Formats: sequence, C-alpha cells, structure tokens
Amino acid sequence: MKKENSTNSINAVALRNFCNAHNVLSEITGRWKVSIIFSLEEDKKLYSEFKLILPDITDRVLSKQLSELKENDIIENDKNKTQSNYFLTEKGKKILDLLKYINQLDL
Repeated sequence: MKKENSTNSINAVALRNFCNAHNVLSEITGRWKVSIIFSLEEDKKLYSEFKLILPDITDRVLSKQLSELKENDIIENDKNKTQSNYFLTEKGKKILDLLKYINQLDL
C-alpha cells in the first residue's frame, strides 16, 4: 500500500495531471497489453485465439491483462452463452494508431 503523501505518490499525481502521455502509457503498460492490442487490429478475437497468438501467456495473466484493458475502456467484449469476443473500442483504435506509428520509427 502506497502512502498518499510519499514523494512517489505526489510525483505520480503530478505526472497524471501534467502529462496525458503518461496516462495513456500507464494504461497499456504490461508485458502483453501491446501485443493484445495489435492482435485486435484486424478482427474480434475469442479468448482461445489469444492463447494461440500468444502461446507463452498464462491464463491468469491473460485474464488480468484483458480485464485491465477493459477497465481502461481500450477493449470491450461481446459475451454470449458460448463465447466471448474481444474487440477494440474507439479509444483502443486511437491507441493502436499511436502504437503503429511508434512501431515504424527507426531509432
């Protein structure tokens, strides 16, 4: 548990208020989140399809990363009785465009 008056907490609040890029980056930080976002570029994906695309990810981590992306309104899912399809929201599509731009940079 972080202390709200610690230097790190104060700095984090200042960054959130000062720099929108920090906010976006904090929402996509995670080992697999960028890969998940890129995998949704073409079409909706089932949970099981993520496991095929990202074979090294564990079920626990995949569920957590999907939940966090959903909480941050980057992805949504259509759930029915037999399956759950994940897809990018408008915010997710904008983030994907930024990631594609970053991906083409030759640094």
